[in-house]
Amino acid sequence: TLWDARPALIRAEQLQHAWIVEHAPRLAAAHDNESLRRWRWELANTHPEVAHDFTALRLLALREQLAAFDYDPALAAPGIELFVRERSVVTLFDDVLPCLSDLARDHTLVALTNGNADLEVAGVSPYFAFCISPAEAGVQKPDPRMFEVALARAGVTSARAVHVGDQPLYDIEGARRASLPSVWLNRDGEPWPDDYLRPQAEIASLTELRAALARIA
Repeated sequence: TLWDARPALIRAEQLQHAWIVEHAPRLAAAHDNESLRRWRWELANTHPEVAHDFTALRLLALREQLAAFDYDPALAAPGIELFVRERSVVTLFDDVLPCLSDLARDHTLVALTNGNADLEVAGVSPYFAFCISPAEAGVQKPDPRMFEVALARAGVTSARAVHVGDQPLYDIEGARRASLPSVWLNRDGEPWPDDYLRPQAEIASLTELRAALARIA
């Protein structure tokens, strides 16, 4: 919603693989990023208790991968720290900081993420009261429990909150399941999928958000 995650994720995976080349060359010689990714998703199927938490899943997978090539599994921790830090170095959309600065004056802003980005590294943490990730909630969007954890921590009911997101399933449908009104940020003018009920508002830019919130209120 606040940045395009793909460039940062690609760069972070490349840097982590370079780290593996340096610290675990036998592992790097046997696996590229794609095969390591397949290994990770297979692990998610066999360890559902961490499948929702991408950081825990990556840590478990790298520990297992290191051990398989006779390296100390404890090496995984700094490798994952590198990945999380680098995937948090992002380029914000132009409308993000003006919008957050404006809304933070009279709203409590809460971040909900299925990923593991560090909001401080990303440069937006001063605007948010807190961030809820799958590691804290025990689930990920669109599970309504993730939204409920955020509401409980903020001390408000769903009638006093609005969820803003760019993913029809994870954000808009997830909010609906938690009885939250929502705003769909549709930057690319995509058609709304027929599988889900429409949100209360749709915007093409965060510059339109305050007006959309006023209409919902």
